[in-house]
Amino acid sequence: MMPFLLAALLAQAQPSSAPTVVVHMKNFAFVPATVQIKPGDVVEWVNDDDDAHTVDSSRHLFASGGLDTHDAWEHAFKTPGTFTYFCDLHPYMKGTVIVK
Repeated sequence: MMPFLLAALLAQAQPSSAPTVVVHMKNFAFVPATVQIKPGDVVEWVNDDDDAHTVDSSRHLFASGGLDTHDAWEHAFKTPGTFTYFCDLHPYMKGTVIVK
């Protein structure tokens, strides 16, 4: 019984990997276009459009690859800063993550 209790307590102590903020790709735009989070937080992007999209860092720090309809991708931001991104397939789609 003790090992089970210890395992349960350790599982509760692990940080959640659930996204802190969800950004939707809807009507060929990132919604919301700008989000503010804390270091270590996770942003999840969800494609709600019928066309594929990507999430690509303007400074080449991250890239989601192609996301089809209803696909999701997430990224943890560990350091403070302002991170701009865009859709490689539709470069007019732009967004910003502010980490502070």
